[in-house]
Amino acid sequence: MPLQSREAEREKEVSTTISKEIDVRQEERIRFEMKFAAAYEQSRDAVYGYLVYMTRDASLAEDLSQEVFLRMFLHLDKFRGEAKVRTWALRIARNVFLSYAKKKWPCLLEEQEWEPEADVNRNLPEEEMLRKEEAQRVRECLMCLGEQERTVLLLRDFEELSYEEVAKIMNLTTEVVKSRLYRARKKFRKIYEAGEKRDSKGQAVPGREEISENL
Repeated sequence: MPLQSREAEREKEVSTTISKEIDVRQEERIRFEMKFAAAYEQSRDAVYGYLVYMTRDASLAEDLSQEVFLRMFLHLDKFRGEAKVRTWALRIARNVFLSYAKKKWPCLLEEQEWEPEADVNRNLPEEEMLRKEEAQRVRECLMCLGEQERTVLLLRDFEELSYEEVAKIMNLTTEVVKSRLYRARKKFRKIYEAGEKRDSKGQAVPGREEISENL
């Protein structure tokens, strides 16, 4: 075979190999993007909801959510499916929240005195107004709990995760999760009922020390 023909053949082989490698990489990128899109859809509401209830700040929750999804994107190739995607995402969300709170807003980790939010818009349809008022009261009550009580209550009763999933997210045993959940429910119920009395009779809500003494 003439030298020129052999060189042309080699160039053709190289070109074919490069083309195949490009196709493989494109397919891998498409699969990765589809996997991330699915993970995002499965977890975005849970992540945002958790962060809203932990911070009582929709704008901050949006910012922290973006950090969560960035971490998910960067580490998606390491996710092997040992847990549900939502559980994995919520574990990242808690780590992001804890990191932010410790550095920028430590009081978010502590029990807080009752602090009413602004009144819900009274011009809304009655059903929507009642729903928003209920969500507002829940947020107010949750902020009267410490971070661990708030988290265990949100994950178990709001997100309806199993005890095992909650334990994995919080790095606790299931027995400890059950114990903390019992105490968190009891404290939340007392704060919630105190809020109802405040609304109906105009009474002040008891402070966190008084609530703790009565548990």
